[in-house]
Amino acid sequence: MADVIPNPVFEGSEKRVEIDFTLGTAPASGLRALTREQLDELMTLAHCCIVSSRSNEQFDAYVLSESSLFVYPTKWVLKTCGTTRLLQSVPRLLELAGQLGVQPLRCKYTRASFLFPEQQPFPHTSFDDETAFLDQFFGHMDAGDRQSYVLGEQFHGLQWHVYIAGRHAINDPADHKATFNLELCMTELGEKAAKQFFRTDKFVSSAQTTKDTGIIYLKPGAVIDDYVFEPCGYSMNGIDRSGFITIHVTPEMGFSYASVEISGHLDDMVDPDGLIAAAINIFNPGKMSVAMSVDHVNADGATSWGAVQSLPSGYMPQGATVQRLACGGRVAYYTLGTAVAAKSPDSPTSILHHSASLLSVSAFASDSDQEAAKLATTTCAPLATAAGIALAQLLGARAGASEENVVLGWAVGAW
Repeated sequence: MADVIPNPVFEGSEKRVEIDFTLGTAPASGLRALTREQLDELMTLAHCCIVSSRSNEQFDAYVLSESSLFVYPTKWVLKTCGTTRLLQSVPRLLELAGQLGVQPLRCKYTRASFLFPEQQPFPHTSFDDETAFLDQFFGHMDAGDRQSYVLGEQFHGLQWHVYIAGRHAINDPADHKATFNLELCMTELGEKAAKQFFRTDKFVSSAQTTKDTGIIYLKPGAVIDDYVFEPCGYSMNGIDRSGFITIHVTPEMGFSYASVEISGHLDDMVDPDGLIAAAINIFNPGKMSVAMSVDHVNADGATSWGAVQSLPSGYMPQGATVQRLACGGRVAYYTLGTAVAAKSPDSPTSILHHSASLLSVSAFASDSDQEAAKLATTTCAPLATAAGIALAQLLGARAGASEENVVLGWAVGAW
C-alpha cells in the first residue's frame, strides 16, 4: 500500500509593511507610475505574484498569490502570508521610488505571531532579524522615532509585532491626513465556516462565495476583487474611495486562519464593533486578536479610535495593550477567546502558544499613560462589568509611570 502523503501546513499569519512617501520632485502619480514589469519584479523578490487588480482614481489594489498589494501615489502597502520574503522587496522598492523622485517618510511593519516560525526564511526568522533588516533602510530617519514592540501576552493567542520609524513631519496635520487601520486575526475557525472556502463540487464562483459567506456586506459599496484558490483558500480586496478592505483565509483544519483588515481615512472606516461581530458570524473563530491603529493621534476621530464598546457574545477577554508611538501614532491591541478556548490554554487544537522573539522596549512619557487610561476607560466603561472597571483602573493607575507598554491579562471568567 502506498504511503499517504500528508497535506503540508501553510502559514496564514501575514507580514505587512506600510511605507509613506513624500512626492518631492515626482509627478502627482508618484508610486502609481511604477510599471507592471517593475511591480512584478518586486513581487518576485517577495516570492509571490500578482493574480488580479482593481483601480480607482486614488489607488491601485492587487490580489496576490499570497495576500495583497495596495499602491497609492505616496503610500505602499504590501501584505503577504506563507513563507514569502516580504522585506526582501523593500531595498528595490526604495531604489525604484528614488528614480521617480519619491522619498520615504515613514515605515510601519506589523505582523501577528507566526504559527510556524521555524519555516520562515531570513529576515523573517525572528522579529530581532526583521528589526535589524529594517533599520538598515529606515533607522537613520530619526533615531528617537524608531521603535519596535511586541504587544500582547505570549500564552494568550497571537502577539502583535510592531516596527515603526519615521520623521516628525508626519505629526503635522497640514502635511498629512491620518490613516486609520483595523485588523482582525482569527485562528481555530469553525469547521462549517472553514468549508465555505474550499473548491468542492458545490463551488460556483469566487463572487458567489463572497456573497454566500456574507463577506460582501462587510464594506458596502466597495468594488470587490476576489479569488478562491485550488483546492482551498480565499483572498479578497475591496476598494472604496481612498480606503480598502482585504480578507485572506487559510481554511485547513489544524492551522486554520483568517484575517480581515480595513484601512483608510476616517470616512473610509466602519464601526469596529459591527465588523468584529460580523467577522465572528462568518468565521466562528476559537481565538481572535484585534489591532486598531492611527498614525496621527491629534487627527479628527483619533481620540476614541482603539476603543471597543462591547464584547462579542460568547467571547472572553484575554489581554489588552495600548501603545503610544513616538512618531505620532497609537495602536491598541486586544486578544479574545471563546469560553472553551479561554479555559483550555493547552488545547491540542491550538498551536499558537509560543514565546515572543523580542520584548517590548522604550520608556513611556506621562501623556501616553494618561492617553492609555482614557482609552481604557472609553473601552471598558460601557461594558459596566467588574473586569471592565478593573481594566480602566489598572490602566489609569499607570498614569505618570515610567513603563510605556501597558499589558494586562484578565483572569478567565472575570468578564
